[in-house]
Amino acid sequence: MNILGMRRKLDIFLLLTHLFFLWLLFHFLSPLAISQKWKYFLSGGIYLLEIHRILRPGGFWVLSGPPVNYENRWRGWNTTIEEQRSDYEKLQDLLTSMCFKLYVKKDDIAVWRKSSDNSCYNRVSEPDAYPPKCDDSVEPDQAWYTPLRSCVIVPTPKIKNSVLESIPKWPERLHATPERISSVPGGSASALKHDDSKWKVRVKHYKKLLPAMGTDEIRNVMDMNTVYGGFAAALMGSPSWVMNVVSSYAPNTLPVVYDRGLIGAYHDWCEAFSTYPRTYDLLHFDGLFTAESHRCDMKYVLLEMDRILRPKGYVVMRESAYFVDAVASIAKGMRWSCRKENTEYDVEKEKLLICQKKLWYSSNGSSR
Repeated sequence: MNILGMRRKLDIFLLLTHLFFLWLLFHFLSPLAISQKWKYFLSGGIYLLEIHRILRPGGFWVLSGPPVNYENRWRGWNTTIEEQRSDYEKLQDLLTSMCFKLYVKKDDIAVWRKSSDNSCYNRVSEPDAYPPKCDDSVEPDQAWYTPLRSCVIVPTPKIKNSVLESIPKWPERLHATPERISSVPGGSASALKHDDSKWKVRVKHYKKLLPAMGTDEIRNVMDMNTVYGGFAAALMGSPSWVMNVVSSYAPNTLPVVYDRGLIGAYHDWCEAFSTYPRTYDLLHFDGLFTAESHRCDMKYVLLEMDRILRPKGYVVMRESAYFVDAVASIAKGMRWSCRKENTEYDVEKEKLLICQKKLWYSSNGSSR
């Protein structure tokens, strides 16, 4: 599906991810699980309010499954046509109250579009409006350990270019300066340009040291402590995608990452990352331990990296010489094969550690 050059989509199964300002949301529900789950989803509209929060003005929400097309499908959903009609009408009423408009409906799929016009939100300011408008104390970008809000967040008029139609089309938007970079300490057009140039040089050097980078051998990549997504931008054109992780203890640059057309999430690396074991083919970070090793033991971060890294996957660490040596020692115990390399400018105080996770079996104690 390609509507207005959309770049990012989120697939939701009732568990909403705190990602920012997406253009298109896909929502797939199992018909067999619909009876109770859909009522839970609709209750108070709180989950729809979270969809509203993370969706860019002018963006789309796609629902595939119940109660869409209930007229023809209700018999297979262990329910009644009256019950499904009621659910659909409640859904439509809630979405309308949140400034969504039905864009298209065909067969089992319905698409709603979030309004680009803030005047639509005038009615949520009324005393008896439901859902109510959030007060000014609510920070819409705050999403780390933040409860779901039971109010509508009105898009700020200060950000004029956050509307879908105002965003440069891909791939131009990758290098266009996001308006919201001005809210980041030290953020500016020149800072973004410098960051892009720096990472182009670095990634070129990385590829010399790790020829697999940029090839179809590596598909799932994570930048564990990005700022503006420069590492991911430098890999653009490679057959890979990059999950950009912004530290929950660092300045909030995640909106900039999303405005560039990249994808990312908040995380605190003193905790487990919410993903399956062996998800990633390559993990990368720049100064993660220098910045945050005082908060938790480094070995636990490395063990979490080992959990989410695929066997024979790679790790590229850019750190101070002190931490590179410490990591190399721990990595040996995790059956990683590592080598220390110089940076592109051969700076003595900063080194690279390139590792590969071995495929090993505990049953006979051998490694392969």
